[in-house]
Amino acid sequence: MSISKKTKAILVSSLLPVFLLILWQFSTSGGKASSHILPLPEKVLTTFVSLFNEGEFLNDIVISMKRVMSGFLIGITAGFAFGLLMGLSRTAEKIFAPFFDGVRQVPMVGWIPLIVMWFGMSETTRIIVITIAAFYPTTLNTFSGVRNVPREYIELASVYGYKRFKLIRRIIIPAALPSIITGFSLSLGMSWMLLVAAELLVDTPVGIGMLISTGRERSQMELVVVGIITVGLLGLAMTKIVEKFGKVVERGRVIRQEL
Repeated sequence: MSISKKTKAILVSSLLPVFLLILWQFSTSGGKASSHILPLPEKVLTTFVSLFNEGEFLNDIVISMKRVMSGFLIGITAGFAFGLLMGLSRTAEKIFAPFFDGVRQVPMVGWIPLIVMWFGMSETTRIIVITIAAFYPTTLNTFSGVRNVPREYIELASVYGYKRFKLIRRIIIPAALPSIITGFSLSLGMSWMLLVAAELLVDTPVGIGMLISTGRERSQMELVVVGIITVGLLGLAMTKIVEKFGKVVERGRVIRQEL
């Protein structure tokens, strides 16, 4: 019986996680590694189940997801608009691109002290940090996608008498869509990466970052590992959803072009 390509892909992508799990089990069994450095896999699993049964962990996940989605949506909206503006206008590029290129060299966590001074240890601060993380990839990919639209598309549209707005809506944005969706996916990944930094450095009573911080303070490494794995799994799942959405949108665009 032949194995489908999708099944093969799943099996291949599972090899590394399975290998790491075996290595983890081997390293921690028999006291080879201190539990303060690396807890037993079964201890992490037990802690994970216990936290879910208590109910507070689910609330932490929901709060963290709200923060990520709030910052992500604001960031990609602003990034799309800014990238589109620079992509369409050479003048806008000359005005904004040097400043943008300079500002984006600042590490993401480097913005946190400044934002804290402006907005305090607040929910607004955490969301702004995530917004900045989501803003850059979408801006760059939107700009790149718009600038790389084939010239013949625009020339053909001008033959049909497309006005500026119609040209942008019907030709430029659809042609740049694959690059824009890639930017969304990268932005979502960056949002999850900065979530933990935002929750650790900007004190919060709830959230996955709080769980990691609690584990660190109590020297309960299993809590830290549970938090890290949870962020990784949630980030992966949501990124896959965005990628799937991109494929659906791209398929719809191709079908409309054929019609």
